[in-house]
Amino acid sequence: MKISLNRNTIEEDEIQAAIEVLRSGDMTFGRRCVEFEDTFADYMGVKNAIFVNSGSSANLLAMFSLSAPILQSDNKLKSLKDKEVIVPALTWSTTIWPVVQAGAIPVFVDCDPRTLQIDVDAVSDAINENTAGIFVAHILGSSADIETLRDLALSNDVWLAEDTCESLGVKNKGKFVGTFGDVGTFSFYFSHHITTIEGGMVVTNNNALAETMRSMRAHGWTRHMKQPDIFEDLHKEIDPRFLFISTGFNLRPTEINAAIGKIQLQKLLKFNTARSKTHRIWEKAFADCDKIFTTMVDIPGIESAIFGFPVICKDAKTKNALKSHLENKGIETRPIICGNMVRQPALRNTKYRVQGNLLGADKVMDCGLYWGSHPMMSDIEVNYVIEAVRAFAK
Repeated sequence: MKISLNRNTIEEDEIQAAIEVLRSGDMTFGRRCVEFEDTFADYMGVKNAIFVNSGSSANLLAMFSLSAPILQSDNKLKSLKDKEVIVPALTWSTTIWPVVQAGAIPVFVDCDPRTLQIDVDAVSDAINENTAGIFVAHILGSSADIETLRDLALSNDVWLAEDTCESLGVKNKGKFVGTFGDVGTFSFYFSHHITTIEGGMVVTNNNALAETMRSMRAHGWTRHMKQPDIFEDLHKEIDPRFLFISTGFNLRPTEINAAIGKIQLQKLLKFNTARSKTHRIWEKAFADCDKIFTTMVDIPGIESAIFGFPVICKDAKTKNALKSHLENKGIETRPIICGNMVRQPALRNTKYRVQGNLLGADKVMDCGLYWGSHPMMSDIEVNYVIEAVRAFAK
C-alpha cells in the first residue's frame, strides 16, 4: 500500500469551475479573484484579504508592506533596513527569506519540542530597542501561544505577523489563527489544507496596509486598489491606468486559481474535521509508544487540524530506523519542516542573530519526522499506518 503525504482534493466541481474560466476568456486577475478575497475575508472574520500566487509571496508581500506603508504614518511601520525581526528557528525557509529581502536581521529563537511551536519566553528575551516585529509560524496544523505573543507585541510597540501557511482553519480559543496580528499569511499549495494549485492570501484589519499590498502585488501601480482616486487626484498629469506609487512585484494569481479556491474554501471544515479525526485515532493508537517517540501536544485551547503526523523519536538512530521502516512499507515521510534553520547552509551568507540556545529545534531536526495525514485517507489506510508503526515499536 502507498500512503502519500497528501492526495488530490480537486473534484469535478472544481474542474468545471476551471473550465468555465477558460471558456470565458477572463484569465488574469479579475472578478473571481476579488470575489474569492471577499469570501475569504468574511470566512476569517477580517476586513481585508489580498490574494496572491503563493504562500511564499504572501510572506514577501506582508514583510514589504509592513516596512513601507503608503497611506499612513505609524511608529510600528517603518523601514526594516538593519532592524531585527524575531523568527522561529523551526520553520520553513520562506518565513525567513522575506525578512532578509526586506533588509532586516532575523533573530532566531527556539521552539518547544513537545508542541513544535515558538518559545514565547525566548521571544520575550529577544526583544530589544532594535526590534521591529515578531514573525511567528504556526507549525503543522496547530498554533503558537498567539495571545501571549500578541500581548508581547503590543506592550513593546512592535508589529506581529503570523505565517499560517500550515494552519488554515485552526482556532485558538475560538478565533482563527492568522487573525491575531497585524497581518496573517496563508498558503493554498497543492498539499495544504485547501488548494488553488498554487496560491496564497494575506489578511489584515489595517486598511492602509491592505491598500499598500494591493499596489505592491502588481508592480506598485494603483489599478487594483480600493481607493486609487487618492493618488489619481494628486497626479492628474499621469494616465491613471498606469500610475505607479510604490515599489512592487508581480504576485498576482489567476482567475482559475480563484474559481478553484472558492469551492475549496466551502470544503475546508470537512477537510479539517477528517484530519482531526485521524489525528485522534493515531494519538490513541500510539499512546503506549512513548518510550520510542512522543507525539505533538497542542497548547490548551487549540482546535488543531493536523497537517502531518509528527513524532519526536528518543534519538537520531531510532528516527532513522523508523523512517526506513515506514518508507519500506510505502508510507511517505518528511523531516519536520526545515529543522533548525540556522544549521541550513543557506544561512552562511545571511546576517542573523540567535537568542539563547536552539536545543529544541536541534532535537526536532535530529530526532523528528512526520508522515501524511490528509482528508482523503480511508479507514484502511489509517489502520495500515497503525499496524506499520506498532510493528516497528514491537
